[in-house]
Amino acid sequence: MYPVLFNLGKYPVYSWGLSLALAFVVGTLYAAFTGKKKGVHPDHIIDLALIACITSIVGARLLHVLLNLRSYIDYPASILQMRDGGLSYFGGLAAGVLGGWIYVKVRKLPVGKIADIAAPAVAIGYAIVRAGCLLNGCCYGEPSGVPWAIAGGHDELLRHPAQIYSALYSLIIFGLLWLVEARKKFEGQVIWAYIGFYSVARFIVEFFRAGVRDYFAPLTATQVLCIALAVLAFGYIRVRSSHGAGTDASAGKGARA
Repeated sequence: MYPVLFNLGKYPVYSWGLSLALAFVVGTLYAAFTGKKKGVHPDHIIDLALIACITSIVGARLLHVLLNLRSYIDYPASILQMRDGGLSYFGGLAAGVLGGWIYVKVRKLPVGKIADIAAPAVAIGYAIVRAGCLLNGCCYGEPSGVPWAIAGGHDELLRHPAQIYSALYSLIIFGLLWLVEARKKFEGQVIWAYIGFYSVARFIVEFFRAGVRDYFAPLTATQVLCIALAVLAFGYIRVRSSHGAGTDASAGKGARA
């Protein structure tokens, strides 16, 4: 069960839940502010954020269950019990993108532009959530003797603070996306850059993070997925950029939504 950070009267406030709520608010406000400057009405951003939030939680839980099916197959009712954790970021990202894409298509909004607005918001929100993971005591690293190692896991061994590594690289990615935005050659390049940067950073951090290494040892299943996504993302950017897509970004800067 998630640890209680503090109590509001009779109501406990859980560290991870608070960080998730804070990430949603900060990310949404950032996207709404950025979107308004780009001609996208804040109402669209807020609606999109709500849909993406709900679908991402469902997707994150679904992928976690599928990856740990043996733990749930005998007790299927536990699939709905998330108070002890069990969410996959990649599942949440995929489902959130799908839910957002459907909303954008239904509302007939510019997909690439909206995606580029959302990408930095996701990065900053992810950093906040990983700080929540540190408070929650989940997603801890491998045992280590480095000077900055912290106690973690059920055995309280000193471990790599993988949650801090994740939060830091997400903040770095947030800064890199600003550079991509300033130089992008087509709408949608920022979101693809985010997928590529995140995949590379997550691949590296997985070496320091505690996890199962069986089917793809010495790599984790997450690292294998990271390789595929990085190749896809950077390959797509290269192909689009080399086919004279430079007019896409400039043409869309004046569009209203």
